[in-house]
Amino acid sequence: MRPRLDALLRTTTFRLALVQAGVVLAFVVAMLVYVYFATVGQLIRDSNVLADQEYATLERAYAEGGMRRLNQEVVERAARQGPFLYVLAESNGVVVTGDFQQLPAAPRETPERVDFSFERVDENGEPVRGRASGRVGRLINGPILLVARDLGDSAIIAGRITQVLWTVAIVGLIVSIVSGLLAATQAARRAEALSNTAREVMAGDMTRRAPVRGVGDEFDELAEAMNAMLDRLERLMNTTRTAGDAIAHDLRSPLTRFKQKIENALDAPPDTDADREALRKAVDEADRLLNMFSAVLKLARVETASNWRLQRVDASEILRELAEFYEPAAEEQGLTLRAQVQDGLVVRGEHGLFTQAVSNLIENALKYTPSGGNVEVRALRRPDGRIEIDVLDDGPGVPPAERDRVLERFVRLETARSTPGVGLGLSLVAAVARLHQGGLHLRDGLSNGDKTGLGAALVLPAAA
Repeated sequence: MRPRLDALLRTTTFRLALVQAGVVLAFVVAMLVYVYFATVGQLIRDSNVLADQEYATLERAYAEGGMRRLNQEVVERAARQGPFLYVLAESNGVVVTGDFQQLPAAPRETPERVDFSFERVDENGEPVRGRASGRVGRLINGPILLVARDLGDSAIIAGRITQVLWTVAIVGLIVSIVSGLLAATQAARRAEALSNTAREVMAGDMTRRAPVRGVGDEFDELAEAMNAMLDRLERLMNTTRTAGDAIAHDLRSPLTRFKQKIENALDAPPDTDADREALRKAVDEADRLLNMFSAVLKLARVETASNWRLQRVDASEILRELAEFYEPAAEEQGLTLRAQVQDGLVVRGEHGLFTQAVSNLIENALKYTPSGGNVEVRALRRPDGRIEIDVLDDGPGVPPAERDRVLERFVRLETARSTPGVGLGLSLVAAVARLHQGGLHLRDGLSNGDKTGLGAALVLPAAA
């Protein structure tokens, strides 16, 4: 939809473009004024200086020789057909001699500047129009003297310069306004496209994205940021849609068992030992449900809270401590747990979340690796400076097509349904990685015959 003119004129972009056009126009006008006074003004000033000098010379001649001497000087100078024009008149304005039959301007008591247009006959009898600038005044005892310099070509040049300057000023004004309108229209269309995208998303079309032209301007940056936000929002909404089904699926079995055990205990004859066993199993099921909700709350806090304090965390020390902590549990399951950790690995993060994330990866590997298997914890500094923490096992692994999906909430493969868990362990690790501006990547793990196991790589920026 093309923006209407009235709406366009109210846009901030148009106002800024208009201000810029005004600044440019003011600069052009100032430059034109300077050019005018530096050219036309200088020509007039030079003519006036020469006319003043000529007037002063004739005034001295009058003072020395009176009216007769002045008349002779005027006649001789007028006969030379030079650049000056002369008129000598009596005190009543009657012309005695000179280039005109009458005075072009009535003088006052004191000499003054005069600027006038004239028409006279040249040597060939042709009428000549021109413009002159000079001085006119009354001399002692009343005679009137006019001395003006014929601007000639200077007047033509000055007129053309003046015309050009006016033309440039008008064209500059038009171009400024038109360019402002075009710039505002272009910006308004880009803003309208973003607004339309927002409206369609609010109407329910979560697949709608803002157009990106690829020119790298601020509108492209805004569109890319908006699209990234919409991608994130769509993922969260999809997760929300599937979370209910996943929770219902995972809660159905424990709640059914919980109810069945209680009903069986109620239907059976009173038996202290059997009743206590039924209560114990009910408590186990309740603990499993509470663990699920606790994991959901922790994941939500990691993904939504913005007040985490990130500081320097000694990853090498924490990894060695975790490997030592889980080693007895691995031996009890018949597994071999090894750690290969470089010294001096420091990340910028939150100590508790970092420890929780690595613990989840190790527990996940121990949970799904069968007896006699191997689990390795490796940590090193990558060539790009980031810290990579790998937890690898030689268990059943995860098919490549499912590796991205198992990082989502409540996603558990069918082969893992019989194993205790709620499907939030890897989701929590991925959320912690994003909080630390890193990432979690799943790939092949340790080889064991025809099995490749699973490898989880937690990549985090190193602390400065």
